[in-house]
Amino acid sequence: MTATLSDNAITAIEVTPHATDPTSLDYQERFAEAVPAEVVGRPIDELRVGRLAGSSGTPDGFNAAIQRIKEQSRR
Repeated sequence: MTATLSDNAITAIEVTPHATDPTSLDYQERFAEAVPAEVVGRPIDELRVGRLAGSSGTPDGFNAAIQRIKEQSRR
């Protein structure tokens, strides 16, 4: 995942699916397509996504990655 920040808000985001199982890959691809509409323009400090595009497990990894990005942006 790559995220672009400006004034502590997400201005662009790209999620790259990595699953090898076809079903998991389908969920990850749908999540990757849906997530920009949910997060672009929002402050990173308020960002936490839940179930999105039918994907229930992918948001956990996404939220963990956002937390790491927040920590890196403050260094």
